[in-house]
Amino acid sequence: MVTTKKPTVGIGERGRSLWEEKTVSSINFSDYVDEIADTEKMIIVGESNSGKTTFYLGIIQHIKQQGVKPKDFMMCIVFPDRPTGLTKLFRMIPKEYRDRIFIYGIDKYEDLVSATAQAEKKLLEHHKLTGKHGWLVNELLEEDWKMSQDYYSRQAYGENLGDYFATKAEVIKQMMAEKGKAGKESAYQAFTGFQDWTTIKYFHNFNWIDRIKRMPFNVLFTAELKAEENKNSIFYDLGYRPAGEKDNLHRVDTILHLTHQSNEFTIQPFKLTGYTKLYAKTKITGKNGYAVHRKRIEQLEAQGLRSSAFAEYEEDAGITPPKAPSKPKQKPKPEPKEQEVKEEPEDDEFDLSL
Repeated sequence: MVTTKKPTVGIGERGRSLWEEKTVSSINFSDYVDEIADTEKMIIVGESNSGKTTFYLGIIQHIKQQGVKPKDFMMCIVFPDRPTGLTKLFRMIPKEYRDRIFIYGIDKYEDLVSATAQAEKKLLEHHKLTGKHGWLVNELLEEDWKMSQDYYSRQAYGENLGDYFATKAEVIKQMMAEKGKAGKESAYQAFTGFQDWTTIKYFHNFNWIDRIKRMPFNVLFTAELKAEENKNSIFYDLGYRPAGEKDNLHRVDTILHLTHQSNEFTIQPFKLTGYTKLYAKTKITGKNGYAVHRKRIEQLEAQGLRSSAFAEYEEDAGITPPKAPSKPKQKPKPEPKEQEVKEEPEDDEFDLSL
């Protein structure tokens, strides 16, 4: 039998042909906003024991107070940290919502991708059934970044990250000594330029987090702190930024910094996309940090400091309750000083007896 080899289409020819192909369809803006709604993409950053996990579990207390039924809620948590970081906070979750939370314990890159993919399917199905947007929570962005490096090391060099760094230690010392920079060695100098970092970024960015930022549901990342030396950074005055891949800051709409000092907890925004002003640092000791955040956002909106107008779409999509009739405009109050404490009503306190 005679076989005919199919001609190979050149890369350039294939690229030109894409102009004639329909690989994506449009959607009108109103339908797009209804589908995506005003979902949140946020990073909660702070040192260990600053209340990051407590903050996102507080979302459940908040949505219960808003009248959201358990069947209309879902949260998927991708969790690389110690199990007790979650289990010790179990009682703060209302009983009727506990079975609507799904935990994916991970310890390597393959698990990270698989867990995220499974959570995406579950949350999309939840939205299809209920019309409500659930939550994907990813703990500790710095661990995801390390997992991406470890995966690359195993694929490229046949060794896990720690072993590969160890085998390169002497090479790095010699290299830095030859450059007159003895004593300034870093394990990460084992990876070089385009060959290594470009591929590592591919695994972390294109193959994982850049997919998440487009997902049509709420996403919350947590991160610990890393020193910030970039003078152009919004975190330069603080001296620290969210740990993990540096461009993560541009992949979310909201960045909140939590602190815990002398038994006092605070929250401070460093990024609020869609708002022309940030609210001041606020004490949240004994209160629901997420509920406090939402109230401060409402205050910004009431002052006309929101730069976009999605309220109509949010109401139609069931994201926020209908607003009360607007009151006559009053003279705006002076902006609070940076360290001013704004006390919140008692219903923001956690009920740990549930």
